[in-house]
Amino acid sequence: MARDLVLTFENAGHPFRRSLPPRVLRPLPQPEPEVLAAILRSETAAVEVAAPERRAVRWPRLTLQDGKDFLLAYCACFMAVSAFIS
Repeated sequence: MARDLVLTFENAGHPFRRSLPPRVLRPLPQPEPEVLAAILRSETAAVEVAAPERRAVRWPRLTLQDGKDFLLAYCACFMAVSAFIS
């Protein structure tokens, strides 16, 4: 009688998960409350440092030269793709 090397985990729905050993699917250990509090403090400090104040972002205006550069790049790419296809 042939027997699998790994015992199946019957609660898993997918065949791959059924082939995994039970130790792989056990829940992860939960950290202590002190660790959770330290993580929360560090996350709030990082947010305060990253965004001390909220202000409106002003985007630069597009100029005629920007339009010319875009058109030049677009035409160059179009010609390169056309040459590659043909």
